[in-house]
Amino acid sequence: MPMKKKRMTGRERKAQIVKAASLLFSKKGFKGTSTREIAKAAGISEATIFKHFSRKDELYSAIIDTCCNDDEGRYHLMKSIEGKEGREFFKGVAAYFIERFDEDPGFARLLMFGALEGRRFTDIFMKSRGMDTVDLLAGHIKGLMRAGVFKRRDPELSARAFLGMVLHYCTAQEIYGFKRFFDRPPRKVAATFVDIFFNGMEKETGP
Repeated sequence: MPMKKKRMTGRERKAQIVKAASLLFSKKGFKGTSTREIAKAAGISEATIFKHFSRKDELYSAIIDTCCNDDEGRYHLMKSIEGKEGREFFKGVAAYFIERFDEDPGFARLLMFGALEGRRFTDIFMKSRGMDTVDLLAGHIKGLMRAGVFKRRDPELSARAFLGMVLHYCTAQEIYGFKRFFDRPPRKVAATFVDIFFNGMEKETGP
């Protein structure tokens, strides 16, 4: 007698929908992907999608959670920088993003499509994770300024400058195809960017 197929839990079904939607969105864009296509890719009905996600915003948020958080909802980045200070803290941030985008290049395409197609996905990402990261970096920059290590500069703008350098590298590797011609170990790239940033931010010491 054939074994009865185990029924998915609500959590497993949501994960299945998110996975199918992420893959299609990263290939065809948000506007170019219909719920019918997502349902077909997931092997379910459209009604099942709406049972779990009543609005697209809910699906967008779930995709970001899946890409950025662990099973308990904690930001993966926090584990990468736990207990780190100074240069090691910034190396941890840079390495996290470089390795994350390398492991999941589709996320770079999701952000690109989000920015081009009404920005809703990108806005949700920025409010939930982007600005949190800027604030985190700015806080450490302020600390280094108070300690006399960094010059007095706009902390938030300095944080954006550092993050912009890292994220431009990540997106250029995937979106512009630089990774076909430019291959460096992620940790080496992270260390180089941190050196460039610190060389511009550190106070000059006397002879």
